[in-house]
Amino acid sequence: MSNNNKNTVNFGGMGVGFVSLIMIFAVICLTVLSVLSYQAAGANDILNDKSAAFTREYYAADSRAKEKLFLLDELALTASDGFFESDLVAMCEEALPEAKLRNTPEGIEIRFTEPVNDRLGLEVSIVFYSFSPDGSRYRIQEWKTVSAADDASDEPLGVWDGSMFN
Repeated sequence: MSNNNKNTVNFGGMGVGFVSLIMIFAVICLTVLSVLSYQAAGANDILNDKSAAFTREYYAADSRAKEKLFLLDELALTASDGFFESDLVAMCEEALPEAKLRNTPEGIEIRFTEPVNDRLGLEVSIVFYSFSPDGSRYRIQEWKTVSAADDASDEPLGVWDGSMFN
């Protein structure tokens, strides 16, 4: 027997370089996944902040609209104690100059928009009854968010109509 065989170790055909490459690949994969998860958590944080800000803005506008409804209800109650519809209209125009009033068969419809933010508004439509058999003074027809920008849905989109170029 020779002395050369005693000092050599057999790794079964797989060298140390292959194991090192697999470890480096695993470390790179884990690093990429951790960076991606960190970015996803940051994006979720930003989205949560925007959602919370919108919720605050919406409920602030909702509260202001309810205050206006309370004021209009007080005016309607005052008008029902001996005043006429024309008095209610005059009081509403004085109290809420931005409101739009319209006579309907049921009574007086009052519409106003309370801004939520620079893109959205809270549109409110209330009908105050001239006479209600159940004793209620008003009915809320609409209480919805609408776009604050002018409606651009009628503008053409600039889509090719199939004609040749001019």
